[in-house]
Amino acid sequence: MSPRDSRPRAGRVLLVAAAVLVALVGGVLAGRALPDAPGERSAAVGFARDMTTHHQQAIAMAFEAVQEAPSAEVRQLAVDIASTQGNQVGRMQALLREWGHPLTGSAPAMAWMSTSQGHAGHAELAQQEGRAMPGMATAEEMARLSELTGEEFEVFFLQLMLRHHAGGLQMAESGAELVGDEQLRELAAAILASQSSETQVLTDLLAERGAQPLPFPADEAAGA
Repeated sequence: MSPRDSRPRAGRVLLVAAAVLVALVGGVLAGRALPDAPGERSAAVGFARDMTTHHQQAIAMAFEAVQEAPSAEVRQLAVDIASTQGNQVGRMQALLREWGHPLTGSAPAMAWMSTSQGHAGHAELAQQEGRAMPGMATAEEMARLSELTGEEFEVFFLQLMLRHHAGGLQMAESGAELVGDEQLRELAAAILASQSSETQVLTDLLAERGAQPLPFPADEAAGA
């Protein structure tokens, strides 16, 4: 058994249970489809689905950090991220059910961002780099995170989550601009607020460890 396998998993199990409970409660509270609900190809439906997928990866990384990060401050940040984003996933899935739409669809990832100047190009670049959406970790990066331990894990987690938040902020900005549904626009604004605050914390924690953020397409474009 590896050192990571021998660590207590109680915290991770509790977080998983909480996230699942939030999603289930959201589904129970959702009502029948509204006659004026956003359409299948609307920015609202696309944003709710894609941001849910984006959040789910952040939650998965946070679960890893709760189990593996050596410092209490990083573990607490991971708990906060998983709790906040788990709640937001539940709200987005409840809206999709309320509108009468399945939780997943056939539209390409980020298609709803096509009318947002600049952001669509960054979404396409992310996909070319093997990331489904802006800021998301690749399969290779997620595999590497699962193999690391101790301080190496902690630094890579902070780097991945900081870049993940940069992409999430980009998506939330587009959501606040393009989505017509008032409830979802308010949720996009809440995502902007929470992830902006967490971005500063992530940046400070990386600096304390003498590490640099990973590059992000927006940063590369700005430096061109």
